[in-house]
Amino acid sequence: MGSLTYKPGCDCFNSLGIPVDNLTLESAVEKIIAMASAKDGRARLVSTLNADFLVNCLGTALSRPRHPELLEVLRSSDLVTADGFPIVWLSRLLGRPISERVCGSDLVPAIAERAAQEGLSIFLLGGAAGVAAEAGKVLEACYGGLKIAGTAAPFVKTTGRDLASSAEDDRALLEEIHASKADILLVGLGNPKQELWFNRNRKQLNTPVSIGVGGTFEFVIGSVRRAPAAWQAMNLEWVYRILQDPGRLWKRYSKGLFKLSALAAPVILQRAKETFQFGKATLPGPGPLPWQRLWSSRDQSIALLPLPRRVGDEYLQRVVEDLAKEADFGELRILDFSEVKRIELSAQQELFNLASLLHSQRDQIQLMGMSTQVRRQLTAARLMDLLENDNGGTIDSLAGRSDGPASFSCQSYALKDATLSMLSGRVNRESLSEIGFVECLLHGARDRHCIIDFRNVDLLESSGIAELMPLFTHSGQAGSAVYLSGAGHNIKQMLRMAEIDSTAEIISDRQLLERISKESLEGSGENHRGG
Repeated sequence: MGSLTYKPGCDCFNSLGIPVDNLTLESAVEKIIAMASAKDGRARLVSTLNADFLVNCLGTALSRPRHPELLEVLRSSDLVTADGFPIVWLSRLLGRPISERVCGSDLVPAIAERAAQEGLSIFLLGGAAGVAAEAGKVLEACYGGLKIAGTAAPFVKTTGRDLASSAEDDRALLEEIHASKADILLVGLGNPKQELWFNRNRKQLNTPVSIGVGGTFEFVIGSVRRAPAAWQAMNLEWVYRILQDPGRLWKRYSKGLFKLSALAAPVILQRAKETFQFGKATLPGPGPLPWQRLWSSRDQSIALLPLPRRVGDEYLQRVVEDLAKEADFGELRILDFSEVKRIELSAQQELFNLASLLHSQRDQIQLMGMSTQVRRQLTAARLMDLLENDNGGTIDSLAGRSDGPASFSCQSYALKDATLSMLSGRVNRESLSEIGFVECLLHGARDRHCIIDFRNVDLLESSGIAELMPLFTHSGQAGSAVYLSGAGHNIKQMLRMAEIDSTAEIISDRQLLERISKESLEGSGENHRGG
């Protein structure tokens, strides 16, 4: 499950798994100047996305990105602008058009002008030897009062064995940037170097805002010419660039556009289906959301929300707003996708906010019952990986978690005839015995069933399975049984190898939801609440 920043009311569109902000050049500059003026100790990143960038990040496989770290950096950027016209065209094809293209070659002069007015300084990082220094002189000459705090053109390493010395190499560069006391850092290292360099140094950077600007310094000094205004107005600047250097750019541009078309084809097809097949269909109207609250004990409860067959943007926004409110202590909130047939493309930007809440409240919010059809839709839109934990259990997935591989927690809920235990983190003998998990469930299993849910488990170790063995041995005695839910492929495989699948029944989300829904419907009218 990826990490995102919760941005309520954010106006963006889903560019194949990357949220692109709907901005004009003027509004982008205003936001960047506000970031530069914040000086709150947090280093922010502005990314400029074009087709080449997108293809390099995603690759051609639907299920896995070509560059996972780059994808994570883009998703967690504080601002993402549409640098290339293909990104603007994609927003229009998907029915959520953004205002205009905001590219680095327009952004840098506009920021320099405002920085001069606001008394903010700029550091230029990247480009060939001498290019950043020359670009700084050009900007100072054009915008009176602008302060260029410093320039540097280092050789930055982001791949291969040279990574071993990257921390030492970065240290001197960071000291130079910090000594300059710059407010804005323009990083012209090209994609993906500029984003990866920022990501590995974001905790050390003191500069309020960094902006990836690619090869913009060469436009500033005039070594690379921009297309005439008429060409830009007709969205043909890319053609002009090819004509300047056809030998190098023709293959690169044609290859990138072909790959982007192939990547976007499934979601464009979905857009066509929505337009012609569902154009007149009715979406859920306004009003309180039909949450069903099951009181499972005095201080713990489960709130269940069955989602409609068709989920639009306004409805999903209301759901996210409800989830973002401070929840009751010990409340597990479940979104039931069992009846959902389609999530509108216009609603997908809210899935970024939903994903950020899932990441920050992983023990309190659960998605259940999502059909294969909906999973395919979200996989094609590059969003499925944000919404679920794939139980990877690999060194990479464990090392990449911000809360660490040893993080373990358990939330238990006493249902009418069963105990539901939601595990998360890394499950082994030590983590289970520390909280007396098996002893508690064995005590409760004398008169009720046990349901153990693994959907938030990063890794189920064999020692954890051994610790759970007494529960599986007890299953079936005195009318009680042990059920396992939310298990991904890797966890199921661990259970099979331990021959647990023959003594404990693995149930689907639908079966789990039927148990929870039945109890909530059998309760009194007080079990229902508004949004």
